Amino acid sequence: GWYLAVNHESPGSGGVSSSGFAPDGRITDAFSICKDTTMNCAGGATPWGTWLTCEEFDLGMVHECDPTGARPSVKRPAMGAFAHEAAAVAPDGRVYLTEDRPDGGFYRFTPARPQDLSSGLLEVATGGAAPGPIKWVVVPDPSAQSQATRKQVPGMIRFNGGEGVDVLRGEVLFTTKGDLRIWSYDTATSTVRIRCPKTSTNHSL
Repeated sequence: GWYLAVNHESPGSGGVSSSGFAPDGRITDAFSICKDTTMNCAGGATPWGTWLTCEEFDLGMVHECDPTGARPSVKRPAMGAFAHEAAAVAPDGRVYLTEDRPDGGFYRFTPARPQDLSSGLLEVATGGAAPGPIKWVVVPDPSAQSQATRKQVPGMIRFNGGEGVDVLRGEVLFTTKGDLRIWSYDTATSTVRIRCPKTSTNHSL
């Protein structure tokens, strides 16, 4: 069988629910796996079987959830406090994160230990105007107590409303709603390109 984790993007009463399914598709259970959060937007699954739910407000956090309900959800402050949209774990073991703001950043989190998101390094993509090469720079204050994360690093590439993110082999694909684009980041060459511009008539990926 399997579990379906669903975020609830509700102000003041967000959270995540999980439904259990048998191999034949019958619903076997349903319960909450994350409480006391707000504006739970997208998120992403991890290769080790957990669900990352992202709070979409300026000091929002990532919470790691167990879809089976066996363990309580855990806040992951090392992954930054910002308007998180989505998260995806790439083959390099890093978590790539989008920010749903008109001047949002594209972030990556490198865990101090594999598959352990309790500590690590949060960086943001910098460089010239995308597309082009990316240089990753450490975010000085991931807690954003002194200043919003997207304003801490000079030269940060600004993406117009980061949305969904996923991994396709060695590429990290993410979308921006403000300019209707699909972007591709190559983890091997550290470059980002436009995979599908809004004016394109070719919609194949």
